[in-house]
Amino acid sequence: MWKTLSITILSIAVFVGAASAEWTEAEFPLSISSNHRYLVDAHGEPFFYQADTPWMIFLKLTLDEAEEYMAARKAQGFTALQVQLTGFLGDRNRDGQSPFDESFDFSKPNEAYFAHVDRVIEKARDMNLFLAIAPLWKGCCGEGWAGNNKDGSPKPMNVNGVEKCREFGRYLGTRYGRFNHIMWIMGGDNDPGESRDLIRALAEGIKEKAPRQFCTYHAASSHSSTDVWPDENWLDIAMVYTYFRGFNKAWNKDQPDVYEVSYREYHKTPVHPFFLGESTYEGEHGDWGTALQARKQAYWCVLSGGMGHAYGSDNWPIPDGWRKNIKHPGAESMKYLRDLVSTFRWTELIPDEQHGLLVKGSEPFAQNDCAASAVASDGSFALVYVPTPRELTIDASKMAGEMIQARWYDPTSGTYRDAGPPFKRNQQRNFFTDMPNKAGDSDWVLVLEAKAR
Repeated sequence: MWKTLSITILSIAVFVGAASAEWTEAEFPLSISSNHRYLVDAHGEPFFYQADTPWMIFLKLTLDEAEEYMAARKAQGFTALQVQLTGFLGDRNRDGQSPFDESFDFSKPNEAYFAHVDRVIEKARDMNLFLAIAPLWKGCCGEGWAGNNKDGSPKPMNVNGVEKCREFGRYLGTRYGRFNHIMWIMGGDNDPGESRDLIRALAEGIKEKAPRQFCTYHAASSHSSTDVWPDENWLDIAMVYTYFRGFNKAWNKDQPDVYEVSYREYHKTPVHPFFLGESTYEGEHGDWGTALQARKQAYWCVLSGGMGHAYGSDNWPIPDGWRKNIKHPGAESMKYLRDLVSTFRWTELIPDEQHGLLVKGSEPFAQNDCAASAVASDGSFALVYVPTPRELTIDASKMAGEMIQARWYDPTSGTYRDAGPPFKRNQQRNFFTDMPNKAGDSDWVLVLEAKAR
């Protein structure tokens, strides 16, 4: 029965062309929307946060190379970059410069090091890319600036103490407060733990001198910013971070799925805009690091109430083969996610968490194979992301209009296929997906639009 129905839908599928979305350039600075769900630019236009994670770009690339890297990502639809200001403890940049002197005294920043950072930040500004910068990475596994070494001795943040951390924050706020395209990422791959007062002082120091620049927090995997900082005046935006159930590569083995942590964040009060700051990286984690996985987690967050997501790859340390890695298929497909959210008013989407629209076919929940759906607040459209073949049952009674037009959107090519004739809003309709997309994967987006009779 399944095979017969699937062949039927394929036989009537009609290629109807590529998306006609036009990307608009944001006018910085950004601000938080009135409903606290997303960011808007200086003209009040929504800003879709689609970040790449070249964490070591300040350390590993020359200015010309950084410009080449950023231009490639911009062409792929990325609007932001997540980077580390000072790298891991002991790192030096291409010129052999360290951010501080040999004693890691925060009151003695190395001008030569930060001058290169200045130039890359200015280049990102000229290219209209938003930068989310981690000033002092806390670290999960001994590589960071906070906490203790394996022998129990304190690391530089703890040695410098609260007041020097605050003063370094003031230094950063003073030096970079003139830029409108910067956000700060506190922490880094770990919860604050014994460094809570130090991290708070660093954030408050930045905010004192650069009050318009946002701050978020990069917690341990499976935690969000607001899990570990539930009530902080300096925390403007929340970051969620997880992999998925069954993922066995993270140091924290209890990993909920992206849509689970996103739904939880969406319902928190007070409301913060949130984004997926880190998840599975394409090209890493063995068979887990696929282009399909990169797309799944991006769509899951956006359709679960997020203001955007960060894409990660094996380019994060900027290896020698970064030019080849930059062409990974998952990265190339991100331009089509941006096309989709530029075509539809993504900021109006309400997560279909209770399955009022997608009444059958979302399962299995709490596994790395769930379909996610969302409906516009005015009922004019709905989106359903389907990662693998299945039968879907749609109940469009909560949408607007008299008739519903359905199309399949290929997230690997930005093209549409017809999904059958329009149907009445008060009728349930079944859809089947077992057709490969252009990349040979099985994920599709069902696009539903309300139409007059």
